[in-house]
Amino acid sequence: MRKVGLLVALLSLSLVTVPASADTKPTPAPISTFSPMVQYEMDLQKFKIEMKEYQEARVLREQELRLILAEFNKSLRKATEDSRIAGKSAGSKAALASARAAAATARDEAVALLGPEPVAPTPPIKPMKVAKVYSPPQKPGKKN
Repeated sequence: MRKVGLLVALLSLSLVTVPASADTKPTPAPISTFSPMVQYEMDLQKFKIEMKEYQEARVLREQELRLILAEFNKSLRKATEDSRIAGKSAGSKAALASARAAAATARDEAVALLGPEPVAPTPPIKPMKVAKVYSPPQKPGKKN
């Protein structure tokens, strides 16, 4: 009987209490407190840093590509030289073709391992100047 009384008391208290409701209003996005020109200057500094990083990444990628292509050309020259030494037989031509294909495959795999080319950052948009309202001056003595 005690358990039933306790259960009834808890149920009555849970029905009486009002559940806390969460605030459903979304928090506003942070608004820049800088003037458009100051914000532009900050964005321009960020752009300059990103552009420098982009140029460094591009130079590094080009160096790696040059190394890959130099290795590719070296393997092609070696295959051609081996083919000349072997003579003009059909077997040497097939060996040359397979060596060229293997070199091209190795080159393509190495280029794929480099990943995508770096993407240049976009420069910030310069704020527009406020257009001045022009009203033609009226001559004091003339009426329309």
